[in-house]
Amino acid sequence: MATRRKFGWGLGAVAVLALFGSCIDEDSRSERSAAQAAAPSARTTTAAQVPVSQRPEWVGSVLEYDVAAGSGPGLYIDVDGQRTRVDLSHVGAVSCGGYAAWESNRAAVLGRLAELAPIGTGVRVVRATSAGGSLTPGGYMYLSASAAGGSEVSATTTPAPTTTATTPTTPRVSSTTSTSTTSTTAPAAAQSSTGSDVILNEILLSEGFGTLDMPAINLSALAPVSADQQLAEAARSNAASANAAHWPRLLTAYRHAWDIRSGLQALCRDDDDTAIVKADQKAELDRLRAGPDGQLYTSDDDRSTYKFDENGNIVEVPAYTSSGGGVGGGGGFCRRSRWC
Repeated sequence: MATRRKFGWGLGAVAVLALFGSCIDEDSRSERSAAQAAAPSARTTTAAQVPVSQRPEWVGSVLEYDVAAGSGPGLYIDVDGQRTRVDLSHVGAVSCGGYAAWESNRAAVLGRLAELAPIGTGVRVVRATSAGGSLTPGGYMYLSASAAGGSEVSATTTPAPTTTATTPTTPRVSSTTSTSTTSTTAPAAAQSSTGSDVILNEILLSEGFGTLDMPAINLSALAPVSADQQLAEAARSNAASANAAHWPRLLTAYRHAWDIRSGLQALCRDDDDTAIVKADQKAELDRLRAGPDGQLYTSDDDRSTYKFDENGNIVEVPAYTSSGGGVGGGGGFCRRSRWC
């Protein structure tokens, strides 16, 4: 009898110990789960403490515009309470029209910036990198589709021009500015991690409110370097990932603005047209002066002075001497000499 009683007490003790151990194990699992749940928050806090200057992307809101005469447009944005300047990568100032046009060009760009990205607009900036891989003050500024209210994107598409770089097909973009109404074709946009696919850099180029730079691309028929050579060099200089992802669409936007004389690019095309006419005229005059052998500065050169009149006709210009005249004195004018 005593033996059965002792055996019963032993079983009870074992049961109590098992229950106690189970409770301890459950508490340990709960503590581990709580620690694991807290870990992502700690990592998030650490990521948020990365200095603004070291972040590959900036997320903030527009504070101010910075467009100095003769330089490309930039903006100041608020990034976690820090005032940060952003250069719009590959968007340079339109200097066509000469010094007299700089201030009016600057005012036009400022006005368009205010329409596209009003003060307080939320933006995301994918920062550009240098050839060595370091972050630069420049970047590609993404706007929300609603923020870019001045640009209307439709489903109409046109093929991108043929270049050595890969260029996407492009939706039609129309915009109205304070000075004129422009319509241009902007390229199809690349994917954005925020769902916003409107790049301020691209809009300004497509509407003719900027000129492509870093490197500059000369689209004139008078360009000393062929388009293929220029584009190959541009691809090499923009090989870093962020730049390579954005460069083709910015190039396409710029080419369309040039082709249809959009915005301030109309001034550039006017200047280029004048330069082409003058170059053609010089070539024709040189042909006449070269004489029968077709080579300038040889013995058979025609040394008469020619020019184009206001009607585009070539006329011979008499060359006068400084002499008072007289027989044998070279008076009057020389018919066969540019200089008497």
